[in-house]
Amino acid sequence: METRNRVMKATLGFFALPTEPSNIVESLITNLIILLGAILLTSGEDGRSRAEQLLHILRQLDPYVSSSAEHQRRRGCAAVNEVLVKFRNLCSGGFGVLGSYPTFTLNKQIDQAAPRSLSSLPSAFVLPTRDSLSLGERIMAYLPRCADTDAEVRKVAIQILALFFNIALSLPKKKASVNDIDLESSYSALSSLEDIVSIIRREASIDQAEVFHRVVSSLCVLLSKDELVVLLHSCTLAACDKVKQSSDGSIQAIIMFIIRRGKELREADVLRTTQSLLSSAVSLTNKESRREVLNAISCLAENTNHTVVFNEVLFVAGRDICTKDIARIRGGWAIQDVFHAFSQHKVLAILFLEYILSILHKEPVATNDSEKGEITSESSADDCILQATMFALNAFLRGGGKIGKQAVEQSYPSVLSALILKLGSLHGLAELGRNELLRSLLIAFQSFCDCVGDIEMGKILARDGEQTEKEKWIDLVQEVACSSSVKRPKEVLPTCSILSKALNKNQRAEREAAAAALSEYIRHSEKEPILLDQMVLELCQHVSDDSPTVRSLCLRGLVQIPESCIPKYIQQVLGVILALLEDTKESVQLTAVQCLLTVLNVSEQDAIDPVLINLLVRLRNLQVSMNTKMRSNAFAVYGALSAYGVGSQQFLEQIHATLPRLILHLHDDDLSVRLACRNTFQLLAPLMEVDGLSSLLSKKYFTSDRRSDYEDFIRDLTRQLCRLSPARVDSYFESAIQAFDAPWPVIKANAVCLVSCMLSFLDDQRFLAPYFSQVFAILVGRLSQSPDAVVRAASSSALGLLIKRSNVVKTLTPKFDRADSSQNFQHGDTRTKTSSEPQQETIDMPNDTQREP
Repeated sequence: METRNRVMKATLGFFALPTEPSNIVESLITNLIILLGAILLTSGEDGRSRAEQLLHILRQLDPYVSSSAEHQRRRGCAAVNEVLVKFRNLCSGGFGVLGSYPTFTLNKQIDQAAPRSLSSLPSAFVLPTRDSLSLGERIMAYLPRCADTDAEVRKVAIQILALFFNIALSLPKKKASVNDIDLESSYSALSSLEDIVSIIRREASIDQAEVFHRVVSSLCVLLSKDELVVLLHSCTLAACDKVKQSSDGSIQAIIMFIIRRGKELREADVLRTTQSLLSSAVSLTNKESRREVLNAISCLAENTNHTVVFNEVLFVAGRDICTKDIARIRGGWAIQDVFHAFSQHKVLAILFLEYILSILHKEPVATNDSEKGEITSESSADDCILQATMFALNAFLRGGGKIGKQAVEQSYPSVLSALILKLGSLHGLAELGRNELLRSLLIAFQSFCDCVGDIEMGKILARDGEQTEKEKWIDLVQEVACSSSVKRPKEVLPTCSILSKALNKNQRAEREAAAAALSEYIRHSEKEPILLDQMVLELCQHVSDDSPTVRSLCLRGLVQIPESCIPKYIQQVLGVILALLEDTKESVQLTAVQCLLTVLNVSEQDAIDPVLINLLVRLRNLQVSMNTKMRSNAFAVYGALSAYGVGSQQFLEQIHATLPRLILHLHDDDLSVRLACRNTFQLLAPLMEVDGLSSLLSKKYFTSDRRSDYEDFIRDLTRQLCRLSPARVDSYFESAIQAFDAPWPVIKANAVCLVSCMLSFLDDQRFLAPYFSQVFAILVGRLSQSPDAVVRAASSSALGLLIKRSNVVKTLTPKFDRADSSQNFQHGDTRTKTSSEPQQETIDMPNDTQREP
């Protein structure tokens, strides 16, 4: 065996000889071809070993068959043809039949005894099987030569194919594959192929393209399913043949095979064929040849399982993006050309676009769930696939031409929704410092804007696209939604339908993006009552989402229902607001307060009445928030609710319960809170039934920011309040004393001022005594221990006021005692005079104290 291989190797080396001197070289080559036949005849004793030797020889000849040198292709094809003739004779009972010792004389008569001596042997032992010929591989090796530029090579190549199937049909086949071949059709196709051989032998001027087409048509019938699969798997070398005409012919043949028999391919077969064709596209730098391969890939996707083809193309794209500098690939990046081919294909364009969108919807990305304290990340492989998907979308939008644009227009809601959702998730990733995916998406988004002609949306993306702060990208999504609703109002309904479903997605950032878009789209749904019903239902259902951002955005969407439609949904909206006023996140509570202020502008009395008291109670809790926006809005809404509380005793009780806090925050550190409290006080004053209150609010010191003016206002106000019922005053005292522990120094000081003034104006000694001692002790502690100057100053002033009040009380006590004892002995005017004198002193006393500095 080793000696034979050395002889064969040395023999094949001569096939590379130049053509001159022709008489010597041609004679040598002829003899060498005969030698190859002899090597085959002396190899092995059974069918399998002879078939193995045949394939070994043929594969050694492949470099010459596919050589760029014409004379080498001629020699290679001639050698293959001769060896196959020898092998056919062996299989069909010619000289040196299988199982007998071959002779070396070509025209010697067959030894008839040899076959008879083998009659007792199984045919599988005597003959090789059809499968041992590797027909799929061999046919693809010689198919390019059928389209060769040299007529002689073409003629011999077609003969080779005919010989192969002539042999194959005479050989046994595996039982599992017997039903795969229709013998009648196969013999008919073989007859057609042999007719072609006869024709080209006689006529040199026959149309080459027609001949090649008939050859391929015959092969489509002759090849079994398994052979076809192998042929397609091994198509790379044929598609990249050194002779361009042969390369193009091979690709056309592949397309014909796929069109006629592509339905027989399993998913694994489609996958491997796609890989082979992609390898061909990458290897070919000639634009025309590459275009033909791209057509073949498109044909494969159209006639088989397109998802398998798309998956493999995207996988290769992702691998290239992550491992190569695709901008510097010689001849251009072939995968981008594949994307363009899909986008320009009448059938595949819409399928490929839908596929890309499905990947965008499905592909997970890393997010920073700060609210949960969790950080999740995806693998680099997922990053590559996502990059490839966005690159594919960009290529589709940029290079799809009329067909691609038509597909985009047809799928406008799906494309926009996918981009919006991915915009949310990738901004979450950008917060982690990984901006490359976001940039890729923004490029694709800009291409979408250009494709659909939305210049305004493109400007919005260019301006704010890379903003990574959550509030900024939420605003960006809302602006994009607004732009699209203005530009394409008819697309609002299908877009919202898709985004509504996205509220159920697992990924938080995508739910946030969907909620942001819907909160804007709902403003433009006035003419779509069915859509509006659906959106209100979805938004109400998702105000319990685990994302505070989603909860806030859903509520914002509900309050943006068109004004003409909101009466229908006002009860639902108020119910949501009422629930979210007690949300665990302050940001959501703030949204609820702000939205309530908006809703009150369009709400009727009968809608507010059932929830009025509940709203007031919840707002009182928010008026002591550390968030200045929350405090100012909570006070402002409280005032706005006054329009719905006229004549309500319950509402009046709520006002008085809130009054001390309102008074204290009239001099809040924050200007917005001060203004809100002043406005609310003015709205509530007419309902409070306190004499002289409205006149106080018209004085300059009410709107002044100076502390001295505020203290003057407190003195005048408490004089009026202390005339109310003891129960009312008692509730004021309790609220004001609680404010001694407020988190703001200025509010503590305000509380000290309010309590001390109230104590100074009270007449009932039995009511005054408990509070007097309690407050006095607290003020002494504040004066000595408080780190805040404003609190110490207020405490000092209040103590002085209380000490004076205490002295007055002491001087008045004997008079009260004498008045009580004289009641048993005096009558009428005497009793009246005695009791009126101390009252006059008590009333005049605050006027003296008010003038104290």
